[in-house]
Amino acid sequence: MDTLYLDIFSGISGDMFLGAMIDLGIELPALETELARLGLDGYQLECGRQSRSGIEGVKLDVQLDSSPAEVSDQHDHSHDHHDHHHDHHDAGLSHDHDHAESRDFSQIKEMIGSSSLSEWVKEKSIAVFHRIAVAEGKIHGHPPDEVHFHEVGAVDSIVDIVGACIALEMLGKPRVLAAPVVEGTGWVNCAHGRFPVPTAATLEILGARGVEVTQCDEPHELVTPTGAAILAEFAESFALMQGLVAHKIGYGLGTRDHASRPNVLRAVLGEVAAEA
Repeated sequence: MDTLYLDIFSGISGDMFLGAMIDLGIELPALETELARLGLDGYQLECGRQSRSGIEGVKLDVQLDSSPAEVSDQHDHSHDHHDHHHDHHDAGLSHDHDHAESRDFSQIKEMIGSSSLSEWVKEKSIAVFHRIAVAEGKIHGHPPDEVHFHEVGAVDSIVDIVGACIALEMLGKPRVLAAPVVEGTGWVNCAHGRFPVPTAATLEILGARGVEVTQCDEPHELVTPTGAAILAEFAESFALMQGLVAHKIGYGLGTRDHASRPNVLRAVLGEVAAEA
């Protein structure tokens, strides 16, 4: 069985994961065609080859089709901890239930469930989103179905999470393994103030799955809540490579350059030698 090993020495976000999948060979037009089954408008995928610390890979961004006024409004109402990975999913959490530009988790479930996506992609996408909603709900005292995401966060989250599941299905639903989770240090700014890294949502998501987290000296957020939810849903284990034969390697790039490590997610597609 094919194995996908996520070497997360510089963390993981939704866009880094999708970038790595495209670098592994997932065709962007095919991904966009499948995402269109959601009927979700107002965004475009921007994808290009760049390098971080001399390593070439794919930088993917979810760009929203917004007027300058709408963009300003979205930034006023969304968390601001996406400068590391350009990953402002989950972080679009809102308690303004009357805000016209927001979706709650129950609405997102309905959108995914009523789409023409495959049953496996529907099931897995909702499961990943559920992990985020449970964590955010626990932190802020709301039932998961009532957790609200501002439009900027919801669109980004939906595209990255559903896109990740589509990509895994296109790869043949490989067994997913991951390296130990390494997180940075420092602080992030969000709608509720400044909070330390790892963020509460990332800790909740990984803690609920029983995943160990170790911090390093990189003074930025490395693991976003969306990245944590993808790991928690798909990764069978979190350990160093063992008996892994690499057939293909993809690199998904983060936004900034790090001082302590290349800002890339290394995804290794291969096979693991049978255990004795």
